[in-house]
Amino acid sequence: MTYEASSEGDWITGLHPMDDLLRGERLPHIWCQGCGLGTALTSFISSLKWLEKRKGWDLDKVAVVSGIGCTGRIAGYVRLDSFHTTHGRAIPFATGLKIANPDLKVIVISGDGDIAGIGGNHFIHAARRNLGITVVCVNNFNYGMTGGQVGPTTPHEARAVTAQYGNYEYPFNLPYLAAASGASYVARW
Repeated sequence: MTYEASSEGDWITGLHPMDDLLRGERLPHIWCQGCGLGTALTSFISSLKWLEKRKGWDLDKVAVVSGIGCTGRIAGYVRLDSFHTTHGRAIPFATGLKIANPDLKVIVISGDGDIAGIGGNHFIHAARRNLGITVVCVNNFNYGMTGGQVGPTTPHEARAVTAQYGNYEYPFNLPYLAAASGASYVARW
């Protein structure tokens, strides 16, 4: 195998099987050491490559939509059409994309604060509508980018910056919420 410098700078192509989908010019990533979002990015790209190879997906007809927060940055590292929207509005943006272009594969990837907190109503209605968009929620159980405040998925009695004596609320169970709202396919990773 030969290696050559890409036009994006000194990033060397041909080193990794994901190079064709990973925007190497944006590396190193912005996430904190020990954060699992690098693993989520790798899993996401691996899934896209699998869908392309095994299910015949045309990746030129895939759009990735994300919201605000740490997970919302994943879309910027993937070499596909992507849209970084305002907090809590990734799902309605994706809904508009899908309605405008039904042949497009639309994937939302964002965090629990974005999808279940600020955009919780959109999550419920997207599940109810079943328009054929895929929503991937990476759940870190808090609002991580802003310091670790309690969010809609924070476990009961868990301590956080905004709950020094423990979270007094019970968390949303997002797979149950999606299923109860009518989603045609629900899975937990």
